[in-house]
Amino acid sequence: MDKNNRFLHKIENLKNGLYSFKHSPESQIILLEEGDSTLIRLNTLEFDESLVFTGIGAGKNNFLIEMFLQNEIERERLNRNGFRQTPSFFKENQDSLLNIKLATFEKLISKHTLSDLAKKMTQASVIFDYYMRHELYYNSHHQLRKIDDFDSGLPASFFSYRNQIDFNDDELKRLYSYNWFLNCYFTNAILSNCSTDFTQTDQVANAVYKLNIIDSIVKHTYIKNSLLRRSTINFLLDSKNNKESNIVLEHYLSISSNKRSQKELIRLSRYISKLRPNNIIPDQDLISSKGETVRLSSLFNKPITALYFWSMESKEHYVKAHKKARHLNTIYPNIDFIAVNIDAEQTKNWLKTIKRHRYNLENEYEFKYPKCSSEELVIHYRNKVFLVDQDGKIINPSTDLFASIFEKQLMQYTQLASLEH
Repeated sequence: MDKNNRFLHKIENLKNGLYSFKHSPESQIILLEEGDSTLIRLNTLEFDESLVFTGIGAGKNNFLIEMFLQNEIERERLNRNGFRQTPSFFKENQDSLLNIKLATFEKLISKHTLSDLAKKMTQASVIFDYYMRHELYYNSHHQLRKIDDFDSGLPASFFSYRNQIDFNDDELKRLYSYNWFLNCYFTNAILSNCSTDFTQTDQVANAVYKLNIIDSIVKHTYIKNSLLRRSTINFLLDSKNNKESNIVLEHYLSISSNKRSQKELIRLSRYISKLRPNNIIPDQDLISSKGETVRLSSLFNKPITALYFWSMESKEHYVKAHKKARHLNTIYPNIDFIAVNIDAEQTKNWLKTIKRHRYNLENEYEFKYPKCSSEELVIHYRNKVFLVDQDGKIINPSTDLFASIFEKQLMQYTQLASLEH
């Protein structure tokens, strides 16, 4: 970067299409075509929300990020109450939202001269999110009633779009809404294969069936491997049983052609297998607020220790996480709440942050080797919490700091710990 915090990169022999860029853990896409000269402005602390494009090629990309943010807001509303709507009301509501976005799309192409590729990408960002919501709605109802009964109440046109899906569209392979739709679609294919309610005991068979149907329908190598990888990772993260994990992993390895992803998932499965309840949590090197290197195993001084994780890349999250932990600590004084920062090479900023917020420095640590430790402890989402006993034995390897059940779990584990002592 120069003194103005800018950098320039010229792409030779550009292949028109979608490209991705990221500031871990955030990422976003940009549509680049020959002749574009685009300036990207963003604030890394508010990655998506601050992103603005200017210059040649800006119009189509500002539309993409605008739709991305709008779709996020609308999906949050759906998660709160939209999935409780009747099928006909849900579809009517989504059709209305789609028409508003398509009107915005029409304004875009009337204002800017777009290539056929740009028109396809911008329109697809709207259309596939609309399709995906129908799949999510259908999936959200499968546990509430028998699928056959629910199907009979769906409007005849509810899934009419399914007949025109191209599962092998090379130009859309990096489009967020396209990929999410495909994953939801194949998840629902499992439900269609179930003659009775979708039950927990069918998880392995359902996972294998999903991998098989992806393998049989999707021919595009990149898209197929991406879907296979995501489906298998989701299963491994949710699985509570090494035997079941191994069955699904082996099946994935037999049909995936991406050697890099295969190695990644083998490693992930190995780490997960070591994090089962009653196993000793893998020891890690940490740095204390005093600058001393300490071992994770030296921190377990109370009957239960709750390890939660945070990054300076999301101020909203770490402020909420610390506030929640502080609140819970007043209710459960026999539980130590230890905050672990996962950022790489940020010791000075980390110390400034925890001192500025006046956090309890005795309970603040950072990973000495964040990449390795995050992999070994499978810290795949921000709200993850480990519950560990005084001997370092894992009580729960993956509960959620903000889940409604979390406090019930703390109460249950605290009662069991008091009985044992």
